[in-house]
Amino acid sequence: MCKVFAVVMVGLALTALMASQAIADSVEVKGPHICCAQCVNVVGKILAGVEGVSDAKADQNTKTVTFTAKDEAAAKAGINALIKGGFSGTAKRDGKDVKVELPAVAKGDKVDTVTIKEVHVCCGQCQKAINAVFKDSKVKYEGKGAQRTVIITGGELYRGTVMEALRKAGFNGTVE
Repeated sequence: MCKVFAVVMVGLALTALMASQAIADSVEVKGPHICCAQCVNVVGKILAGVEGVSDAKADQNTKTVTFTAKDEAAAKAGINALIKGGFSGTAKRDGKDVKVELPAVAKGDKVDTVTIKEVHVCCGQCQKAINAVFKDSKVKYEGKGAQRTVIITGGELYRGTVMEALRKAGFNGTVE
C-alpha cells in the first residue's frame, strides 16, 4: 500500500512539473543593441534578477534576447527589466506580439542639447553605434558601468526625435 501511494505521489509530482513547464511562456525580444560578449553578459545579469524568468540567452549576431517566463507577469517583468537596463526592441510572447510599454517622450521644442540617462553603453562598440546615429552632433558619455548618461549636442534637436532614433538603434534611456 505504501509503495502504491509513493508511486502515485511521484506520478502526480511529475505531472505537475510537466504541466508547469508546458504553460511557461517563450519570450523573444528582437532589436536590442547587443554588439559583444559584455552586452550578452549584461542582458544575462538583468534577466537573472527577474523572478520567474529562466533560460535567458542573448545573441549578438541576430540582436535577439530570448527567455522563458513562468507566466505573463514574469514575461512583462523580463521585458521591462531590459527596457530599464537601457535596451529597446520589439517583443513576442509565445509567437504573439507584446506591446512594449516605453515612456512617451514629446517632441518638444528645438533644443541644443539632449541628455539621456541610463542608456546601455557598456563598451566602445556601443558608443560607436550611438555616435553613428548622431553623426551630425557631438556625443558625450558620462558615468561608468553598463548604463551611462549620453549627452547629444547640436543644433535642431528634439527630445522625442532623439529618443526615437536611439530606440530604433536598440537603446533606451530616460530623457532628462
